[in-house]
Amino acid sequence: MAGLSGYEQEVTIIFNAVDETAEIYTANPVWTRKMDKLVEQNPKQFKLERVGKCEGKIISKSYSFPKKFITIRSKETKRELTEEQRAELAERLNRSR
Repeated sequence: MAGLSGYEQEVTIIFNAVDETAEIYTANPVWTRKMDKLVEQNPKQFKLERVGKCEGKIISKSYSFPKKFITIRSKETKRELTEEQRAELAERLNRSR
């Protein structure tokens, strides 16, 4: 999905009050990988609907999925760790290496 400027790499989510499904159009490689992974992991709920090409190269994709999966967060969630939790995580990481 090369060849598009950052401004052109848009992501659009479309849904209405009647239908149970939403559609996401993306020309952004990060979102395309994310959505392709969801299609692979859960093909019953996430479906690749269309592939847009230009000069034989894929430049965009459209997917459908249940609109109940759409959420908006009202505040940034940042994980606050105590010193004990940090130490425990560091120890766990060292053991796994």
